[in-house]
Amino acid sequence: MKRILIHSLLSIGLALLLQSFTPWWGVVIATAISSYFIRLKGSSVFFSPLLSIGLLWAIQAYSISSSNDFILAEKIAVLLPLNGSVGALIAVTGLVGGIFGGLGSLSGRSLKVLVS
Repeated sequence: MKRILIHSLLSIGLALLLQSFTPWWGVVIATAISSYFIRLKGSSVFFSPLLSIGLLWAIQAYSISSSNDFILAEKIAVLLPLNGSVGALIAVTGLVGGIFGGLGSLSGRSLKVLVS
């Protein structure tokens, strides 16, 4: 449990740092780095970053959207098959970010196994 918490905090910290310099795929690098250095067992290699990065992206999406009264989010939610639901758009954003975070974590763990 302690490793999962450290891994999640390191992934979030690296993701926030890398998102300043890279596009959206910076979270993949962040979770790969954290999984390379912190060993997780079983399915927590995928699901820990899925939750932490997904939550990070959902919070960021809400924060960015709330600064303009959800005007752009409503228009995008109409374009996508979400029936104009901003909450669903934020949830989908978090899910997509979480999936990429989990896949990056699997890549980092696979690289660690390959190197050792």
